[in-house]
Amino acid sequence: MKGCSGGEKKRGKRVLAIGAHPDDIEIGCGGTLAKLKDQGYELFFVVATFGEEGGSPPSKEDLKQAREQEAKNSAKVLGALNVSFLGLEDGLLSYCKKDKIKLIAKIRSIKPDIVFLHSSTDQFPDHKVIHSLSIDSVSAARGPWYAEAGGQPHFVGQVYGYEVWNPINQPSLSVNIEGYIQIKMDALREHRSQIKEVRYLEAVEGLAAYRGAMSMNGKFAEVFDVMQTQEVL
Repeated sequence: MKGCSGGEKKRGKRVLAIGAHPDDIEIGCGGTLAKLKDQGYELFFVVATFGEEGGSPPSKEDLKQAREQEAKNSAKVLGALNVSFLGLEDGLLSYCKKDKIKLIAKIRSIKPDIVFLHSSTDQFPDHKVIHSLSIDSVSAARGPWYAEAGGQPHFVGQVYGYEVWNPINQPSLSVNIEGYIQIKMDALREHRSQIKEVRYLEAVEGLAAYRGAMSMNGKFAEVFDVMQTQEVL
């Protein structure tokens, strides 16, 4: 690995997690992110929508504001340095070029070594759209294209797909999160608008227990699709 020259400061390794809705990241890879944080990685979250369709408060604007704050509180629990929103409309049917430009700009600005995103097998409509947007943007960010996104081209060495509502049928990586299940669940508890209507905390913890047992990789685990693994020197 190349060292730094002169007085140049070497930045820490960075992880970018991308989710369609405010709680997707925590459900899919919250334990792994907390583990990486303990290993010295800097965490950054990008959430595509505010999840304003995910509940029945007095108004969508009320829910939007609530879920934005919940996402920030949850990211703080996991130790993320920043959580930002693309501001896309919840209930996506497709994405457009300006959405891609927004995400390319984020990738080039953050310069992540690792990206976590929705699995290619996730059939939930918004998740499918954001998977495509994320993969396309990671690919585009590496080249001299899309000058309007600004920044310098950036290559992401490792890309992993996580599971949310649709379990991955044939995961290619299992991560032991036995020591991080509590922080994962604590982060999810910050999404109060969601857990009061759906008992998904039990489902998420149960899935982590199942993944740990079936992979024989600790009491709790998270699994992933490995989409790209290449060390960047």
